[in-house]
Amino acid sequence: MVVINQRTSTGMMAESNGAFVFNALKTDTILISASGFGVKKICFRDSAVKKEYHITVILDSIHYNISEVKIYPTKNLREVDEEKDALGKIPNTDRYQDINALGSPIEYLYERFSRLEKSKRKVAQLQDEENRRDVLKDLLHIYIRHDIINLSDDEFDKFIDYCNFTDGFIKNSTDYDLVMAIKYKFEQFEKSKDYVSPYRKQ
Repeated sequence: MVVINQRTSTGMMAESNGAFVFNALKTDTILISASGFGVKKICFRDSAVKKEYHITVILDSIHYNISEVKIYPTKNLREVDEEKDALGKIPNTDRYQDINALGSPIEYLYERFSRLEKSKRKVAQLQDEENRRDVLKDLLHIYIRHDIINLSDDEFDKFIDYCNFTDGFIKNSTDYDLVMAIKYKFEQFEKSKDYVSPYRKQ
């Protein structure tokens, strides 16, 4: 803890237990603080005249309100390639197409029209959509680290929607083709933000 005379700008360190003895004029303002705590001001100008003052000073800890910080695991292109290979592998999707309608008509109709099977297919499609977005987000983080594009986290989803890449394009494109496609899309995306329609009402 540090004790400072504001008038003279002189001070001292308190003992390890926080105790201190400090000489000052009755009109002086004494500043007391410690790392992680706010400054407490003490002045005896309006107090009764005494030779010594015995006081207990309670310091208030400092609290900071900071913006949210997102932490992402660092992945390399090879790891992302493994995730790309898994795209489009949707289980329970259109299984009825593999069933012989003549040989197993009941099973065919069940798989084709069952609400449960439709629900399974929908879940699988949504999961694949989420996986595709995760792959693109991993790629965007890599490109940002290498100064290929400059995109804020808040714009990721909007930019991915703007790109509208399919599973097939992501899986079959080379690393070079994919980075060039995303770079081109990013340039167009940035231009679209600056575009002002002549028909927009002022």
